[in-house]
Amino acid sequence: SDKSMKKSKKLSNLDQLKIELWPIITVFTYTYPRLDINVSKMRNHLLKSPFCVHPKTGRVCVPINIDALEDFDPEKVPTLNILNNELDQFDKDRSKETSVDFEWQKTSLKESFEYFQNKYLTPVLKDLKRKEREEFEKSAAVVGDF
Repeated sequence: SDKSMKKSKKLSNLDQLKIELWPIITVFTYTYPRLDINVSKMRNHLLKSPFCVHPKTGRVCVPINIDALEDFDPEKVPTLNILNNELDQFDKDRSKETSVDFEWQKTSLKESFEYFQNKYLTPVLKDLKRKEREEFEKSAAVVGDF
């Protein structure tokens, strides 16, 4: 009677866990961003590497400057056709005697390349060189070769 009531009210470990996780599961289920099935199963829907080209739109994937995020307009990202026209136009206007080292400097990708180089590539390279120097100094100290 009274004992049987207490037994029926005792929850299994699994039921306790379900109750404890209920708020997390609810929030995750109703607020987590939804992905369509193709994003999960097809490679061309995955995040793109910088400067690769979207297969349908022909738009170039550019790094986004976080400090100017509000100014980013995905519709203004250049397409392959736009880049080709910019290269042709640059060569036609060559009389300006503009010096460029790389083809991308002739296009609207110049700003994106420079941002990527300054905010990502250069810091990574500096960090690698610093680590190499530290390793060299460490091995030189062990050998006593200063």
